[in-house]
Amino acid sequence: MTKTQTEAITARASEIVAAVLYGKKDMRIETKVIQPPASSELQVIVTETGICGSDLHYYHHGRNGDFALQHPLSLGHESAGVVTAVGSAVSDFKVGDRVALEVGIPCSECKRCKKGRYNLCPAMRFRSSCKTAPHFDGTLVQKVNHPAKWCHKVPAVIKDLSLAALVEPLAVSLQGIKRSEMSPEDEATVLVLGAGAVGLLTAFAAKKRGGAKEVVIADISAQRVSFAVENGFADQGIVLSGSKPADVDNPLSPAIASANFLKEKAGADDGFDVVFECTGVQICVQTSVFAAGAGAKVVLIGMGTPIQTFAIGSAATREVDIIGVFRYAGNYPDALAIVAEDGDTVGKLVTHRMKLQEAVDAFEVASTPVDKDGNLVLKVIITQ
Repeated sequence: MTKTQTEAITARASEIVAAVLYGKKDMRIETKVIQPPASSELQVIVTETGICGSDLHYYHHGRNGDFALQHPLSLGHESAGVVTAVGSAVSDFKVGDRVALEVGIPCSECKRCKKGRYNLCPAMRFRSSCKTAPHFDGTLVQKVNHPAKWCHKVPAVIKDLSLAALVEPLAVSLQGIKRSEMSPEDEATVLVLGAGAVGLLTAFAAKKRGGAKEVVIADISAQRVSFAVENGFADQGIVLSGSKPADVDNPLSPAIASANFLKEKAGADDGFDVVFECTGVQICVQTSVFAAGAGAKVVLIGMGTPIQTFAIGSAATREVDIIGVFRYAGNYPDALAIVAEDGDTVGKLVTHRMKLQEAVDAFEVASTPVDKDGNLVLKVIITQ
């Protein structure tokens, strides 16, 4: 009997604590039973889980866009932890290995999977998502059994596993860079709308992997914009004011005004070469089109309401390409490499850490721009 088989056999069914969402703002701390891992799985104690914008949508509204909660679900998908048991068929992991969990599990057999676009697999099961039913529980639990194929070893240079949890949102940003087809020789001027965690990581990735000549980030929060520039996520920051009333004859006039303001402030008279929209908010999506230059690309990363008024005519007549991004495919290794290289910068996104038993309080903190002491809230990590 091999060592891995022995480790799998010695694992026993055990009780674990989990945070479970039952409906809008109805999250409960419960006890569940976890079985030993299957032959192809690892059992991982989830030491870190970041709260994502999609988690907050489910928590506050019981849905995220078109995806609605149909039964109780544990949220959480930005996660890392330590292997506690190894399935009998797994040979390349051992107990004690530190791993980042890639929590989407595709079929690996369909035409999209075979083309490397497994994020679009129709049979995809993604932890903490209500896109399919029954839902696949997320990582706001003490332990989870997860396919070894979708676990990534964390390099030793990454000492803090909170950084490994940031690999998931960074992978989303890298998917946006990949879809934009940016390259250093383009010397692109980039606009990122939204200075939340994904917007900040997208700005950073545009410089690190997209070779952007200049990255401008915009948000309604002056504190977030200052954070972005002061900590090297972007070259320039612009604070946007709230929405202005639309002209009777042109409902898109507030977006046009915002776009013109951004171009003027950034000195981008001809518009930006690439615009990454990271909010999903309708006026920001509209602004992205008008801020883009002729022949530019608008990359939609933020997930907003399913139906929006969109300036498709302006995009078409200026040959602005509208590109969608849905999660990621094949980006984890590069995301881990970036975190290993620039952990000191990326790690500044983690502003708050709270225990699993405090999950409800953690979601309330993550829902605010600043905490009760006035400190900026960017990424809240739930720990064991």
